[in-house]
Amino acid sequence: MIKSLRNQLVVALGLLVSMVGVLQGLSSYQLCRNGMSALLDLRMEQVALRMRDGFAEGIPAIPARGSQDARDIVLTVWKTDSDEPYRSTEPSLALPKTAPHGYSSATVNGEAWRIFTIRDSSTTIQVAQRLSVRHELEETAATRTLWPLIVLLPLVWIAVVLVVRRSLYQLNRLGSEVQAIDAGHLKPLQTVGVPTEIEPFILSINRMIERLAQSIDAERKFIADAAHELRTPLTALQLQADNLQRDIVPGNQERFRELRSGIARSGSLITQLLRLARADAPVNGTAVARVDLAAVVTAAVADVLPIALQRGIDIGAEKMVSAHVRAVEADVGMAVRNLVGNAVRYTPDGGTIDLHMRLHDRMVCVEVIDTGPGIAEELLPRVFDRFFRANPDIEGSGLGLSIVKAIVARYDGTVTLRNRVDGPSGIVAAVCFPVDDEEEANDPQPG
Repeated sequence: MIKSLRNQLVVALGLLVSMVGVLQGLSSYQLCRNGMSALLDLRMEQVALRMRDGFAEGIPAIPARGSQDARDIVLTVWKTDSDEPYRSTEPSLALPKTAPHGYSSATVNGEAWRIFTIRDSSTTIQVAQRLSVRHELEETAATRTLWPLIVLLPLVWIAVVLVVRRSLYQLNRLGSEVQAIDAGHLKPLQTVGVPTEIEPFILSINRMIERLAQSIDAERKFIADAAHELRTPLTALQLQADNLQRDIVPGNQERFRELRSGIARSGSLITQLLRLARADAPVNGTAVARVDLAAVVTAAVADVLPIALQRGIDIGAEKMVSAHVRAVEADVGMAVRNLVGNAVRYTPDGGTIDLHMRLHDRMVCVEVIDTGPGIAEELLPRVFDRFFRANPDIEGSGLGLSIVKAIVARYDGTVTLRNRVDGPSGIVAAVCFPVDDEEEANDPQPG
């Protein structure tokens, strides 16, 4: 069974047109044969009438036997008072003198003949033609009518394919638009110029998109409101804990530090939730600007440099290129900082973190390469899931990579995470954004 609607239409219309064409061809073939037969009969009749008008005397009285071409017609003139032909173009052919007036068929000398006979008071004139010759002439003329059909059928199939493809162009375009719909691009489909038959379907999709957008907006608002409302009491709780620190007896200082650490982790989680809500929100066009990605990378390295130096981690940015992206600068900075922060968190003391920039296919990418333990291959597909942590022993909220993914989705970018394959263990995290102008995209990739 053919599942493709386009292929179904092509096959159905192609077969329908082919059947009509074949029937038309057979009809033309038969009509041509009948017309050719009628034309040959008319020719025999006209020759007979000419013989009656006095041309019979022009036939030689004693023609050479067998001198006539087999494809020619045979003329025989009889006199009423004689049983032998008065004149004949082929004396060896004994046509039946008693043949009925008009057209008839007879077998003479083992061959089938078509005979036309006219009589008057003193003369009988017969014109005969071999049926095999007639059939050959009819076949030749009729076959020529089939050549246009043989040539046009393939062209008709090509035309059907083009027409169907053109007719389904709107569906293909709509399919591409629907495929591009995600949580960050919930735009209704255009109904201008679409076929009337699929307009109700598009309206249904638009209503579904509207309901989905409302649901996602409600979820985002809830997360943002909840995080905002929770941050205020946690901040107050942190201040109260700071004020109580000097009143805690030395024996309870350890547990007090654990309490403060728990409050700090809660505050960090709420901050991450707020960042995720902002990353999921639609882009505010007025805040979009031309961002120097190299400057963002440099700032991200500077932010984590004190922690890296404290732990003996060698961190640096290499292979920097001049490239700009059009985005909210805070979003790009957050995406890069989250990748760098993850690398610092998972890289052991004394390790190495390298940042590279490269241009490829009108995209500018930042790669963060660390010497950490890496991630089990079976867990890699889940690293962008919210609250997923590949290593529960390392402190974190499990939202950092989810935020990066949400940010790059807003700007049609990509983010990937893979294990190193160049020898040392570690992770290669890459985030890519579309470059802002074509000149930078066409610059040669640095070696």
